[in-house]
Amino acid sequence: MKITNHWVTPIAEFDLALPQPMRQQLMALLQRKEADRDKLSESSPDFFRFMQSKQFYASTHYNLFSEANQHPEKNAILSFELLACNAYRQYLRQALNIEQADELKLVGRCFGNVQITGGRTFPHYHQSVDHVLIHYLDIPDHNDPELGKSHRHGTHALLLQDPRGAVNYPYWEKVLSIAPCTGKTIIHPAYVWHETNPYRGQGTRMCLVVNFQIASHSYIELHKELRF
Repeated sequence: MKITNHWVTPIAEFDLALPQPMRQQLMALLQRKEADRDKLSESSPDFFRFMQSKQFYASTHYNLFSEANQHPEKNAILSFELLACNAYRQYLRQALNIEQADELKLVGRCFGNVQITGGRTFPHYHQSVDHVLIHYLDIPDHNDPELGKSHRHGTHALLLQDPRGAVNYPYWEKVLSIAPCTGKTIIHPAYVWHETNPYRGQGTRMCLVVNFQIASHSYIELHKELRF
């Protein structure tokens, strides 16, 4: 029997140690964004009505990269954008063998994910983009009784679901679990369903998320809004 693997799903995992002043500025920015969540009905009324109609929680209807000039943390935002883009281009070269990765035109959106004890991210994927980068800004120290019970346990572990069709057994091996820690960075295709275990730590857990889309070498520029 000859078995070969094709069309794999490349997941990048690496540590990205931000300079402490930059990290502190980004954390302060996300805390301020979270505090402003109640203003969503005024800043984005259409999205707020949609959010209410679907009965889901959302605090991410913004793009830190596009609004960098509006914040005193502008330089920290721009520095993170540079680091994120460089990491993504490296991912494209190594994971997808895209030799012209440095020449590609990229578009994207950056937003925060802030959670306190008991919070979690429910299963979802990211529509209409190519890849997702997650960078953990802060995972406070904690004691988690679930840690170590299995590779799927652990406070706020990131769970990535194998997108391929599965045989019935063993179903639990279809999940890739990544333990979060400060500086941990992950890049994965946007179509991969993912979620997190509940956060059991003390303090506030923060991460930055970047949606990437490759805007060059395609027919995207030919797409226009239709009249009907």
